[in-house]
Amino acid sequence: MQSIPDAVVVAEFGSGEVVAANEATERLFDARPQELIGLHHLQLHPEDDADRYREAFRRGLESERVSHLSDGSRLYVETMSGERKPVEINAQRLQADGQTFVLGVFRDVSERVAKEQQLEQATVRLETLLDSTPLPVAVLDTDGRVQLWNQAAEDVFGYSLEEVVGERYPLLVDDSELDRLVERLLDGEQITDYETVQRAKNGSRIDVALYVRPLYQEGEITGFIGSGIDISDRKRRRRHLDVTHRVLRHNLRNNLSVIQGYASLISEEAEVGSSEQEAADSITAAAGELAELSDHASQVRQLIRQPNTTPTEVSALVTAIADVGSEATGTAVELQVGETDATVPLQAQNAVSRLLRRVLAHVTAPQVELTVRLRKRHVELYLSARSPLLSPGDTELITSNGETALKHGQDLDIARACLSLWSLGGDILHLACGVSGDTETSSPTCFRVEIPRLDLDDAV
Repeated sequence: MQSIPDAVVVAEFGSGEVVAANEATERLFDARPQELIGLHHLQLHPEDDADRYREAFRRGLESERVSHLSDGSRLYVETMSGERKPVEINAQRLQADGQTFVLGVFRDVSERVAKEQQLEQATVRLETLLDSTPLPVAVLDTDGRVQLWNQAAEDVFGYSLEEVVGERYPLLVDDSELDRLVERLLDGEQITDYETVQRAKNGSRIDVALYVRPLYQEGEITGFIGSGIDISDRKRRRRHLDVTHRVLRHNLRNNLSVIQGYASLISEEAEVGSSEQEAADSITAAAGELAELSDHASQVRQLIRQPNTTPTEVSALVTAIADVGSEATGTAVELQVGETDATVPLQAQNAVSRLLRRVLAHVTAPQVELTVRLRKRHVELYLSARSPLLSPGDTELITSNGETALKHGQDLDIARACLSLWSLGGDILHLACGVSGDTETSSPTCFRVEIPRLDLDDAV
C-alpha cells in the first residue's frame, strides 16, 4: 500500500469501516491516515449522494474503473476541510484472516477535469464564434468526418448540422480529392486559396477557395478547421475580363486597323486642306487613341496578374522617386525620407513612379512635397502641393475607389497605379488638407499612399 503513489483506503466489506490507509491519503483528504480509520467509507464522499456512491462502488468491485456516478456527474471525495476533489476509483475485494475487505485506490483527477472544463469552454466559445462567422466553416477529424458545421455553411451549401456531423465531408465533387487534401494536411501542410468545385445539397456546383489548417493537441494533429469561400462571382468576373481582353486585343484592334486604313485612303484622295482630309485625319487620330487605350488595358490586366512578392528595398523606391522628380520641368519635388530599412513589392515602386509622373504633369504649383515614412506593417508616402495634384477625372477614380467613366483627355495611368496598389493590398487615399477652386470641380491637394511591407517578420 505504501508503495502505491495514489491514495489507498481499506474498509471492511460488511460494515464499511475504514481499517487502513496509506500515506498518500494525506494529500488527497488533507488528513493523516490515522484520522480516516474508524470512519465509514461513505463519509469520505459528499453525504447527499450516498446511494449513488454505493452503486458506484458496486461497479468498482466489478473491476471497473469508476469516475462518474450513474447520472453522469463526477465522482468526488470530500476532505476534512469540506473541499471536494474529483477522483477516479478502482476497487478490489481482499480476503484476510477469514474476513472480506475492500481496497479502494483513489486517483486525484483535478488537473484532468480542469483541462476538460477548459476544453469544453473553448469548444463552446469556438461554436459560438463559428456560428457568428459569415463565412462557411467546418471542423473535421483526421478521417475527414465533420465535427462542427456553422450556420453559414448550412446557408451556402444547404446541408444542416444534423445531416453532416459524423459523415465524411460531403461537398467535394470528387471523393478522392478529399483523401488527397487530408493526406497533405496530415503532413502538416496548410491549404491556402485552393480553388476547387463543391456540390451543394441541391446539386448545384459552386466555385470555392478552400483555406484549411491542421488542429494540434499536445503536438499531435487531431483534426482540421477550414472554410470554403464562394468565389463564383470572382470566377465570373475573371471570365468576363478574359473575354473583354480578347475583344480589346483582337476584335477592337482589327476594326480600328480597318478604320485607320480607310481613313488613310480618304485622306490621300482628298484635296490638301479640304474638310474631307481634316475629317479623315481626325478619324485616324481618334482610332490611334483608342488603339493606345486598348494597349493600356492589356497592360493593366497583365500588371495585376503578376505575382506581388518580388521585393525591393525602400531605398530603391526613394531613388526611383528622386529620378522621376529630376525629370520634371517647372515643378520641383521636395523629398523627405526617414528610415528605409524595409522591403516593399516591386510593383508598388512602379505604381508610385507612374502616379508621381502624372502628378508632375498636371500640378501647377512650383513644388510638390513627398514624405516617406516607415510604419510597423506598411510604408506611407504623403504627397501634397498648393494646387490640385491631379485632374478631376483622374482624382475621381481615387476618391470613388471604384469604376468611373473615362473623362476627355484621360488615359489609364492612374487606373494602372491604383489597380496595382489595390492588388498588393495597398491604397491611395485622399486627405482633407485643402482644395483649390470651385468645390464641384476641384481636386485634392494631398494624397497618402500606403504600401504593405514584405519584411513583416522583421518589422518592429
